[in-house]
Amino acid sequence: MDLYSSVESTIGERMNYRQFGRTKLQISEVSLGGAYLMGPHPAQAEDNARQVVKSALALGINYIDTAPLYGMSERLLGQALEGIADQFHLATKVGLEPEDFDYSADSVLWSMDRSLKRLQIPKLTLAQIHEVNVANWDRIMSPDGALSGLRQAQQKGVCDFIGITARAIPLLAELAETGEFDTVLVYHDYHPACLTATKTVIPTATKQRMGIVVATVLAGGLYTDRHQQVLTEISDSAERQRVTQILQKLQVDDYTLPQNAFRFVLADKRVTTVSTGAANISQLTEVVKASALGH
Repeated sequence: MDLYSSVESTIGERMNYRQFGRTKLQISEVSLGGAYLMGPHPAQAEDNARQVVKSALALGINYIDTAPLYGMSERLLGQALEGIADQFHLATKVGLEPEDFDYSADSVLWSMDRSLKRLQIPKLTLAQIHEVNVANWDRIMSPDGALSGLRQAQQKGVCDFIGITARAIPLLAELAETGEFDTVLVYHDYHPACLTATKTVIPTATKQRMGIVVATVLAGGLYTDRHQQVLTEISDSAERQRVTQILQKLQVDDYTLPQNAFRFVLADKRVTTVSTGAANISQLTEVVKASALGH
């Protein structure tokens, strides 16, 4: 039994899939985020990325999200996906990198061309605007803005679908309301101790039949073995007590804290997929069980 067959056998059941909004794609409930693919040792980054990506495939993951901002991520993925790229739906972003990115249509097309070369693929499943709050409404919706660039990319066959990303800020919901975008990625604002994304962003995206990606559900380590350290960083005593009580409730069964954080969000059937920024096979396997074992 090779490494990746062994990884799959530890789960015991196959991945579950959900429809990605109006795209009609079937996406794995747990997906791979590319921000930490290089792992803790830069000299071993290529090997680490290959192991994580091949393990993701063995576990039934079929969606990978990355961005130019994530350092070596696109290049590492390009190498790791050799021979298996067609097994995944690949998403990247435009914006934030380089620092002077202006969100014009020309900049969007330039960024996407660069990403395709790094990823070593001819076409993306999804291109997203990274941090719409940085871009702002005018630079996205103006005639020569980011939305225009994404539409041109679709017409040229560079990507199939387009999306938006940010925390659960009013602008994200406002852009979702336009109906112009196929998907939304919201991060930091949906996990057991925070339901901000469920107030406006997710209801609006659902109404518009958008695919919904939720990221960073581990909340900076709150739902990991670092939770005690993270709790000490909450200055308000009442809030710290509230979060402590939530953590206690999440530790009453046979699941780990990371698994229960993923299970909590996956219980919301409006969500298509929860993205994991796993840096190694162990982290990846642990959270994939949140799908395989139910929620």
